[in-house]
Amino acid sequence: MSKPENSIRFILDDRVISLDFTDGGDIRPDTSLLHYLRITGHKSVKEGCGEGDCGACTVVIAKVKDAKLTYQAINSCLVFLPMIHGCQVITTENLSYMQDGKLQLHPVQQALVDHHGSQCGYCTPGIVMSLFALWKNHSHITPSLVKKRLAGNLCRCTGYQPIIDAIVDQSGKARHDLLNDSAEKIADELDAIHKESGDIHISAKDILYIKPASLRNALIMREKHPDAIVISGASDIAVAVNKNKQHINAYLDISSLNELKSIRSNEGHLSLGSCVSIEDMGEAVKDDFPALFEMITVFGSHQIRNLATAGGNIASASPIGDLLPVLMVYECEVELQDRERKRALPLEQFISGYHSTLMREDELITAFALPYAGKNVIIRSYKVSKRKDVDISTVSAAFLLSMDKDEMIEKVKLFFGGMAATTVRAGEAEKYLTGKKWTEELAVQASLIIRDEFKPISDARSSDENRKIIAGNLLIRFWEDTAKTS
Repeated sequence: MSKPENSIRFILDDRVISLDFTDGGDIRPDTSLLHYLRITGHKSVKEGCGEGDCGACTVVIAKVKDAKLTYQAINSCLVFLPMIHGCQVITTENLSYMQDGKLQLHPVQQALVDHHGSQCGYCTPGIVMSLFALWKNHSHITPSLVKKRLAGNLCRCTGYQPIIDAIVDQSGKARHDLLNDSAEKIADELDAIHKESGDIHISAKDILYIKPASLRNALIMREKHPDAIVISGASDIAVAVNKNKQHINAYLDISSLNELKSIRSNEGHLSLGSCVSIEDMGEAVKDDFPALFEMITVFGSHQIRNLATAGGNIASASPIGDLLPVLMVYECEVELQDRERKRALPLEQFISGYHSTLMREDELITAFALPYAGKNVIIRSYKVSKRKDVDISTVSAAFLLSMDKDEMIEKVKLFFGGMAATTVRAGEAEKYLTGKKWTEELAVQASLIIRDEFKPISDARSSDENRKIIAGNLLIRFWEDTAKTS
């Protein structure tokens, strides 16, 4: 293992920035990108919520992929500074420029001006950056696509329609801007940073931050520092640090390990690396795992999906984790690895309790596997929350049903989130349904069993009784959906 570095490098304002966390300054390894940008003069980047809900802090990160730059909108409040090592950071300050004494706006900015797409202006820079990433990545822009991309940008003036009109008006137009002229140079500089980089090992301000350059080294560090918090997207941990002021002594950041970002279709199953982003996961599963894709579309926002990973969602073992019920119904297997060996566990078995798993202190989740469902299997997923986007589940569910030619139920699985300390199966209802004809009356009777089967808690999202009603009604909804397709 080569000598680790104690600094990071990234590109901002067309310059390579080197940050040494041991130089005695105020910047800490767990300083958010949002905070750093604001203290370095990038005042367009606003703090609205500090937890990835409002989008006021949205910036764009450029990375090298296949020798070209890719652009992703992210919440800068959820990103620790070492996570941007080897990236270009783009804010609204980088979009416009002066020419002959006149300010030249970026096409996205000019479109918003032309369509009167700004009111109070507080949220506008974040919206501009979400639209900029959309503009960079899509030549054909539809209103439905814009709405999906702006779900994570809240405008309290409710001025969405002119914003949507502005970017839709850019559909099909030429995609040239100031950043195009420097893209090749930026890509070369980022590539050089990666080639010159090894492990990053920062010990400063009572924080140990380790960012390995390989899976092998990550497993060595996992064994050496079993108490270090493992992060990849950090969309949960960053909230705990920035919003709840939690002090974490040690981090193991595996976000840059390309070995954990592979997507492979093998015989009988799809294998995804644990650091594949939720957004990329959605693209990979949308054809063969539609129920999972549907759940991903209401997972956080586009900015959060660009950061969050399925491995993190699994490892957190949250009883209201959006993906867990549907991953379980697809019979997901979790692949674990330490320095000496690999092993695999069914996800249903891997989660052992409230926010606890069977992962050992020296292991990392390296991948997970999804078997392809059979032709005669019906799978659906559902999420009930106070708002459709950027909200945690009140109750979530995923159901699997297999019937013979006479519509007699041969196999049924009913998984629920938000009904207990872990994701749980409605075992009594499954027993009641198996071997019977799938009818509305049967679904109604089984829904009553579900109501009595669980003892959920009451909290800010729902009362226990309401959760029971929702869970039962989701099974009736499932019958209605299957009746429509049969």
